[in-house]
Amino acid sequence: MRFGQVGLVSLGIFVALACGSTDDESKVNGGGSAAQGNINTNNNAGSGSFNPGTGSTTGNPGAGSGSTGTPGTGADCAGLSADGEPSPVDLFFMVDITLSMNCPVPDAANCVGPSEPPATGESRWTLVSKALKAFVADPKNQALGVGMGFFPVTMSRGGGGMMGGGNANISCTAADYAKPVVAIGPLSTTAQPLSAAITNQTPVGTTPTVPSLTGAIDYAKVWAGQNPTHKVAVVYATDGQPNGCNNNTVDRAATVARAGAMAGIPTYVLGVGPNLANLDAIAVGGGTTKAFLVDTSQDAAAQLSAALASIAESSLVCTYTIPAPPKGQTFVDGQVNIEYTNGAGTVTTIGPTAMGADCATAPGWQYSMDKKQINLCGKSCTDVKADKGGKLQVRFGCPTAPVEVPK
Repeated sequence: MRFGQVGLVSLGIFVALACGSTDDESKVNGGGSAAQGNINTNNNAGSGSFNPGTGSTTGNPGAGSGSTGTPGTGADCAGLSADGEPSPVDLFFMVDITLSMNCPVPDAANCVGPSEPPATGESRWTLVSKALKAFVADPKNQALGVGMGFFPVTMSRGGGGMMGGGNANISCTAADYAKPVVAIGPLSTTAQPLSAAITNQTPVGTTPTVPSLTGAIDYAKVWAGQNPTHKVAVVYATDGQPNGCNNNTVDRAATVARAGAMAGIPTYVLGVGPNLANLDAIAVGGGTTKAFLVDTSQDAAAQLSAALASIAESSLVCTYTIPAPPKGQTFVDGQVNIEYTNGAGTVTTIGPTAMGADCATAPGWQYSMDKKQINLCGKSCTDVKADKGGKLQVRFGCPTAPVEVPK
């Protein structure tokens, strides 16, 4: 299977600091900068010039002895700039290996889970496993971090939870699903372990949706806490409705997904099979709008491929780490502006969203909670991701532009 183009948005993000006065000259000393990445000159606003001196232009100013010239008149915000980077994206897959994954494709009427896969042709599991193996092996996805778990966990697979669902060895304990089979890591190192783990699975048992989703989100939250600059999401792949365990319903799963999204962990839902009603509710709760549903009466393999590619692309959110300011500069809330230069060279100032606005739908941008990252929202994110030749600049030192309103 071939996947659509997936990769990190190749945009430079620059931080321009120090809104100078017309009679001051600020020096860039050779002691270096805490800012990350390549150092660039920038003077879009006034008539002054920037001379970087003779220091290295990689990493920090090095021994450069240059200084900013006298800025031009007007609201000038020219000065030192430093590269930032899009935040790394990690996906944790929680994958259905219940007995019904043995059902043939296209789906037979009333198939609830044969003990063996079909003698000939494809099953739901053979399709899903092939698509997952292709996904983790695809070079286009190598910038992603990926980990994986499977459900149900059984006693024979090391689970120690309560009995559930008419299948006495199925775990209904979320903690059993918070233990990944393959921990999140860059696909350059996890692709082979992931492929081997997928190969080793055999469908069995019922569907502990709520415990398995809870465990997946719990693991993702721990990982995100250990990797605060990463954006982490759960991909929940299932072939049907909850079955077994107490309080195991779609509504309860949607509540779990909503709590995860509020904690910064969105949930994407991938459904395969004929009994997928209400899975959209889990995706909505998880902040991803709707589930990706595969109709196995059609070309299921192509649909799975497209769904996984879309999930990967959707997860590459417009979040950028703000480099530390150079020595002598400080972050001042209310003096930050986002400028976007598209591939044709047109410069646009993107205003912030209103306080409390939903970043998924509102235009503009928001700070992360710790104000160490910038999140582009709604259409602003969509437009920037679509323009591979664009550049984003975060400028400090001048009053923030007006709040963006939907158009």
